[in-house]
Amino acid sequence: MLTQFKPSVSRKTLLLAGALFWSVVGIFLLVRGGRLLAAGDHYVMLGLALAVGTAKGLLIFEKSARKNISRILLRGDNSCLGGVFSFKAWGVILAMIFLGRFLRTSHLAHHIYGFVITAVGWGLLVASRVIWQAWVRKT
Repeated sequence: MLTQFKPSVSRKTLLLAGALFWSVVGIFLLVRGGRLLAAGDHYVMLGLALAVGTAKGLLIFEKSARKNISRILLRGDNSCLGGVFSFKAWGVILAMIFLGRFLRTSHLAHHIYGFVITAVGWGLLVASRVIWQAWVRKT
């Protein structure tokens, strides 16, 4: 009975959903953080945030993206759309959302908050290219 309502999708669709998720969240954070830094004329910090984000994207997020791609490709077609990420990854995503909300409402200086979310957003965009490449290879 429950299998009738399972949103089953192909591996290609899971890769597309993952790439879109990483890209959209990355753009959102990058724009929000970049605006905070630009509004305070913190252009040097913006440049540093992009450098830190590049390193984080290449050294940390890309590793996670590759694990996610492998997991998706091993699952096969007709997997649940929610399976775009593992349970552990969904937990990390929720923790990051709560951490972001906490930082935004804390007494942390706006330029520090802007630095953090700019670096994370750019890192997600840098690493998303790996998922986009996997999606293109599946087409």
